[in-house]
Amino acid sequence: MIETIYLDMDGVICDFQKRYQELYNNHTDMAERKGTFGKSFTHFIETRQFETLEPMEDMKELIQFLNEAYPPTRILSSSAREDSHETISEQKTIWLKKHGIEYPRHFVPGKSLKYKFANKDSIIIDDTRSVIDDWIEAGGIAIWHKNAKETIEELQKLL
Repeated sequence: MIETIYLDMDGVICDFQKRYQELYNNHTDMAERKGTFGKSFTHFIETRQFETLEPMEDMKELIQFLNEAYPPTRILSSSAREDSHETISEQKTIWLKKHGIEYPRHFVPGKSLKYKFANKDSIIIDDTRSVIDDWIEAGGIAIWHKNAKETIEELQKLL
């Protein structure tokens, strides 16, 4: 029986890629390959961009479903790295409150650490394939998020 649903933020309920592209004119994966992600990402943090990200266009639909679903939902989001953990966690908390999302929150200093919350009674909703793979390997159930409609359909099968 499922006891907890863990919900990622960036790429699932808030649009990190859109803001990053607007500010730096490229996607994060391209920036990482070119070696420019560090400088741009530091600026992103320093200008408190995580507080002001736009919601994903189908966020309300997903949140409405989760608010009515059992089991309870918790946020499980990455702060990217140890040196930015406190700052990004604070910015993401502000974003959640601004959008009326009151789920308990867990922030980890790197997406590779999310698997530590996995167990046979938990589901993660995340848009990053490596997180999905790690979660399943750790014994949890995972939904690779592409859009709210498909995620809700998967949840309906599992709950």
